[in-house]
Amino acid sequence: MEKFSLECEAGAAAAGVYLKNRFTPLDGIVFGYTAIIAIFTVIFYAKMPAPASILALHVFVLAAIVLLPPRGGRWETVPHAGLRGHFRDGLRFLRHSYPLLLILFYFEEGTQTVNAMWSHAPHWFESHLYAADRWLFGELPALTMNGWVGLVPDELMHAFYFSYYLILIGGVGIAWMGSRGSPKPAPGFQTTLTSVITAFLLCFIWYPYLPARGPWENPELMAGMTPFTGVLFVPIIERIIEHGAVSGGCFPSAHVAGAWGIVFGLLPFQRKPALLLGFFALGMSVACVYTRYHHAVDVPVGFMAGLLGAVISYKLTASKAPAE
Repeated sequence: MEKFSLECEAGAAAAGVYLKNRFTPLDGIVFGYTAIIAIFTVIFYAKMPAPASILALHVFVLAAIVLLPPRGGRWETVPHAGLRGHFRDGLRFLRHSYPLLLILFYFEEGTQTVNAMWSHAPHWFESHLYAADRWLFGELPALTMNGWVGLVPDELMHAFYFSYYLILIGGVGIAWMGSRGSPKPAPGFQTTLTSVITAFLLCFIWYPYLPARGPWENPELMAGMTPFTGVLFVPIIERIIEHGAVSGGCFPSAHVAGAWGIVFGLLPFQRKPALLLGFFALGMSVACVYTRYHHAVDVPVGFMAGLLGAVISYKLTASKAPAE
């Protein structure tokens, strides 16, 4: 009987290790969000222009989360040299960081979901954002900042806005690499990734319920605004917005949430890089309003989503390491 009990304990321990390697808390968060939006799509199927594409993607993601090879398995621990080793390292990174790749698709599908519930009153929430900005600041911050417009501030603010992509890619890369001699992924990678992905999804989940456009999509407001001038970052950002913006997904600001999710997630493990990224995240938060892509109130709520994402991540991830 004692031998049987020991075998059961050993089996349970092995199963626990297997499940921990295969399913992380972040897997559960992504799985839950993916399932929620899939159900939402079924309910409002007739209100979306191409709901089948969303359903197909979400069913595929749900299956992939279950079927992906476990972390720490032989496929990633057996050493390989040369090109094969580099290819395997790339697959390892994709295996561990796949939720980040989903963020682009989950953001863009907002073009279909934001007004699915509100076909009778599209973008109904944006009037409340204008009212909140006027109540807090006495005037729309976008109008106040219009007096600052000029070549140098335009380029600077659009450069800060562009730094969002550097924060995201650089922050995840730093978290993966860690300090010199760290294993890959480094301690804190799961915490950082869980923080930023949770922050993003905390924003995305609200877009179908609180659809709102930024000031840049208000023709009457923009008619009285000075056009931006710039030779590098202004045209780059305008091109990105032209092809990638989601009309109706501005509150809370996912840009702000994701940037601060990276900063707060990375902070306990890589303090100096996190503080540097925090500087750019602060500038980007101001730039969101200056560029007219966001209402001012979008920014602090996005910041809180980033902070909450980090708090949730700290609670769910076991990886701890001293700051450097």
